[in-house]
Amino acid sequence: MKNLNFSKLLFIPLVCMGISASAQNTLTGAGDVAVAANAPVTQTAAKGPLAASKLFEPAAAFKNVTAADGSASTFSIGLEPEAILPIGDFKTFVSAGAGLNLKGLYHLSDAGAVTATVGYNYFLPKEDADFKYSGIPVKIGYLAKLGDMFFVEPQVGLYSMRVSDDDDNSASNTNLLLAAKVGLNVGEKSHLGVGYNYIKADGGSTSFINLSYLFTF
Repeated sequence: MKNLNFSKLLFIPLVCMGISASAQNTLTGAGDVAVAANAPVTQTAAKGPLAASKLFEPAAAFKNVTAADGSASTFSIGLEPEAILPIGDFKTFVSAGAGLNLKGLYHLSDAGAVTATVGYNYFLPKEDADFKYSGIPVKIGYLAKLGDMFFVEPQVGLYSMRVSDDDDNSASNTNLLLAAKVGLNVGEKSHLGVGYNYIKADGGSTSFINLSYLFTF
């Protein structure tokens, strides 16, 4: 009876020690698994090539879409000084002229642009002329690029011609204006052009050639 009780007393501490050791090993193993599981996930999120590509792909795609939309249509405005040489009957009254145009361009594509032009022309009268001439052209057209260097621009509009004398008596009339220009692209924001202008009036017509230089902002 005493031997049995002594054996039980020895057995109980041994069981407690075994349970304690097993619990400690279980907790240690679980902690190692958690650390091992967390370390690769953090490293992959920070340095993994797949995660990096997914992170930057939307930004790159958005940038491309924005560039494509921005280049589809662009509006620009510029100033166009010009020198004018009268031809036909008009050269009987004036020797030369000068002008300044305000021009807007709406670029439909890389191949061309719709243009709108308003300006002022002043003509130098000849010495024996009794009248002075000036005009206001208003034109719309289409500038078509012929490759990277050249362009052609047909235009149509109205021309208001003013005639005055030395006593400040004046008269003006507005007629149909037909024009065409060919030229050379000079850089990305300017071009040099030579144009022909024909003004249809009752009982006759007026025409002149102009050499112009456009620079846009």
